[in-house]
Amino acid sequence: MTFNVDRSTVRRLWHRASVDITNLYRPCQDISSRKKGHSGRNLKHESVAQRLKLVPKARRKTFRPIAAAMGMPRFTLHDYYRRGIFVKYTMRLKWAMDRVHAVTPDDYAFADMMYVVHVDEKWFFATCVSKSYYLAPDEEPPHRTCKSKKFITKVMFLSAVARPRWDNDRSEWFDGKIGTWLFTEKVPAARTSKNRPAGTLVTVPVSHVRIQQDNAKPHVPPMDPRIVAACQSDGWAMVYQPPNSPDLNVLDLGFFRSIQTLQEQKYPRYIDDIVAGTLQAWREVDMMTLNANFLTLQCCMKEVIRVAGNNSYKVPHMKKAKLAAKGMLPDGVDVDSDTINDGFNLLCATDMDERVEELALEISKAI
Repeated sequence: MTFNVDRSTVRRLWHRASVDITNLYRPCQDISSRKKGHSGRNLKHESVAQRLKLVPKARRKTFRPIAAAMGMPRFTLHDYYRRGIFVKYTMRLKWAMDRVHAVTPDDYAFADMMYVVHVDEKWFFATCVSKSYYLAPDEEPPHRTCKSKKFITKVMFLSAVARPRWDNDRSEWFDGKIGTWLFTEKVPAARTSKNRPAGTLVTVPVSHVRIQQDNAKPHVPPMDPRIVAACQSDGWAMVYQPPNSPDLNVLDLGFFRSIQTLQEQKYPRYIDDIVAGTLQAWREVDMMTLNANFLTLQCCMKEVIRVAGNNSYKVPHMKKAKLAAKGMLPDGVDVDSDTINDGFNLLCATDMDERVEELALEISKAI
């Protein structure tokens, strides 16, 4: 009566399930349906995938507008989704880059980039809004509370890296980590709390930071004569990263993420904990990780040329760990001649001097 089926059906399923009753790990056998192939209720709505293509993508964000556009119940539409008739795809927004920013190699392989230094900044947080844990069945998930995600403690770091290499003068490996600097200051506590009395020096993040290097609005103009003169005085050449292209900076591409992963394992709570954990993670991260990031950077450069300066590509993977284990990791990424010719043709069709001046003027007005 409970399951609204005949007694003979319950008896038959019970006999099937109680065959393996002595097994301590699996007290019963599988009693699922033995029917194979096409079975069960027939689908009422046909060509759901084809009908879905006719719905504008702007209305395909949730089930409710899709069901309304297709003229079918929302729960029925969800049933088709569970059957795999259509899938959900989450995409990351990418801003369009100008075609003039295509990177071109000088030869059929990228240079080893031993003379390139990448500089970038990043906020390191005490925790993130969402975290995943693997727990045993009898474990309770960690209790994490915060007034608002705006109040999560954070510290900004500025880092500079180059490609790791063998230093012949010192007869040792240079790990590529030029340095990382934090933006904090010591100020006396204004009020007494349960942790310290008033007047105790506490570490606080700097409220205003103005040093950045990738053409965002608060950055210096690319053609600023003072910046150019300061860089050239010591034999340096300042190269500005193309706008909206984090994949072209090795720090944004993956090295900061490696440091963040190690830093989160320290479970920081206060600013001093974030500083100590981040600096320790900076020292612990393997230099081979940084070298792998430089190779991934070259793969991204090749894709940028292939898509004519756009960023509508997926970050390629070349199984660097397996190649390194076999001693076959290359110093640079090869580029086929067709990609090189396409890049040169794209640059020849563009007045580079005029375009650079236009971009510099746009950035100067935006600052």
